[in-house]
Amino acid sequence: MDDWPDDFRAFRAERERELTEPYGWLTLRGFHWLSDEPSAIPGLPGRWYADADQVAAHVEAAPGLTRGGAPIGGTHTLTVDEYARVPWVDHGEVRVELLRRGGRLAIRLRAATSPERDGFAGVPTYPYDPGWRLTATYTPYAGPREVEVETIRPDVHQVIRPFGDVTFAVAGEEQRLAVNKGKYGWGVEFRDPTNGAETETWRQLHFEPPAPGSDRVVLDFNRALNMWCAFTDFATCPAPVPGNAVTVPVRAGELRWR
Repeated sequence: MDDWPDDFRAFRAERERELTEPYGWLTLRGFHWLSDEPSAIPGLPGRWYADADQVAAHVEAAPGLTRGGAPIGGTHTLTVDEYARVPWVDHGEVRVELLRRGGRLAIRLRAATSPERDGFAGVPTYPYDPGWRLTATYTPYAGPREVEVETIRPDVHQVIRPFGDVTFAVAGEEQRLAVNKGKYGWGVEFRDPTNGAETETWRQLHFEPPAPGSDRVVLDFNRALNMWCAFTDFATCPAPVPGNAVTVPVRAGELRWR
């Protein structure tokens, strides 16, 4: 770490701060699809269900369930957009969030902390290598595209909307990756030959869009990250767009965590 550039050191510090925040990705305790039949959820009071058409979710009031610190009364209803998640109610130190994936509503349980969070000692990475800081060419698509992809969960598919490609060369081999936009701006999800042994099943990389009038972007694979599914069994991370694979081993960025 002594040879890390200052901006990369700050990037890693922010990455690990996000991972270890209360109610973060190291503290998830459960994932439950909601049906239209009011049902109990293990570890929670009340009965939980969704409309038959999955428009909104409902929870019947029960002792210990609060929202904003106040007990809820009657039946509390909430909805959420596709691919989004919102905090719903609390039960002691457990926070219940509502999410929608593949048109279905689910709740996910987060805690203020966990043994994984308390014992977190950082995510291992490859040594920093300036040779993996690459210049690529961005080419926008002529029109919108939609691609259905698998996710880390076999019962969920998602629709990705890539809007262009980045092309670059590694070890004399041309590479092409489809670009999409997410919470952190422009990015790619990609596979490479290190997956499964040295690294997770796939990883992601975020980068800045090109400057006005330019088609050049910088892909710093030292900043390649594990997706949330590397840290919890209760994530719904989308897989890369088919064909988003670097053909040579990308020995840069984060290694397997578990």
